[in-house]
Amino acid sequence: FFLFYHILFCLSNRVWGQKTISHILDRPEYIGHTVNFRTHKKSYKNKKTVRNPQEEWLIFENTHEPIVTQQEFDLVQELRKNKRRPTKHEEVNPFSGMVYCADCGKKMYLCRATSLTADQEHLKCSTYSSDKDACSAHFIRTVVLNEIVLNELNKLLVRVKEHEDEFVQAAMDNSVQKQSSELTKAKKALKQAEKRIIELDRLFTRLYEDNVSGKISDERFAVMSEGYEDEQKKLKASVTELTAYIETAEQKSADVTAFISVVQKYERITELTPEIMHELIEKIVVHAPDKSSGHRTQQIEIHYRFNVAVTTAVADSMKYDKKRKVA
Repeated sequence: FFLFYHILFCLSNRVWGQKTISHILDRPEYIGHTVNFRTHKKSYKNKKTVRNPQEEWLIFENTHEPIVTQQEFDLVQELRKNKRRPTKHEEVNPFSGMVYCADCGKKMYLCRATSLTADQEHLKCSTYSSDKDACSAHFIRTVVLNEIVLNELNKLLVRVKEHEDEFVQAAMDNSVQKQSSELTKAKKALKQAEKRIIELDRLFTRLYEDNVSGKISDERFAVMSEGYEDEQKKLKASVTELTAYIETAEQKSADVTAFISVVQKYERITELTPEIMHELIEKIVVHAPDKSSGHRTQQIEIHYRFNVAVTTAVADSMKYDKKRKVA
């Protein structure tokens, strides 16, 4: 993992350009794979190099000793996907790209201004901001969320360290249970798609024979064969997506030990950083506020990486405000 920190250091000191850094960070060669057909030439006359789309790459896995682990590589991709520019406060908010609205499922974005104090900065539903009829106006202050997440993470550290066997068993059960229904549907859809692809091959062969024997016209053959080919193309794309989903889901079910090894790096977390957040947490879901009790409370769900666990906490604004003396 020191390699990636070195790369980021070089970027921050302008030793390398951003484009160079980007190419380095997304190369599967660092995790032991060989990649062919990244680019091609337009023709023998035109020597200009054209980059192929990623789905056309040919990847040979585990061809050499990896420099970083798959987990470290995936973490870097996650950090890059959710990276945000530092604000005027010269810091990247640890919640950037990780907090979602429970009602519409969209990301919540950070609201900061020079007129707001640190205790007034908050995350707001992006859907409501663009269309007030599409979602509710719920938000949560970052200082409240920060305290809740810190508290829950440290409780998780204690739980893992003191009851590791029980946590592993519970995490495995939760991961398998959570994914079993969707995984079953995906496997069924994959089987049907593969079966239909084989069936289309047979139909196309029969169609060709009927055309050669004169049973159907050339025009009819062209129309029907085009339809079969279009359907088969879509099915093959679906097979690729379903296969990737199934492999990822099954891998997650077996990655509880990887999560444990990450947790064991920390004795106690005193400050949230983007690295810590992405190493331990998949996403945070914020529910709309409940004011029925006479003051504002909110349910917060913390979904940990690899589906190992989900913890729920309640943000009580009145209790927090009294504690923090925030108006």
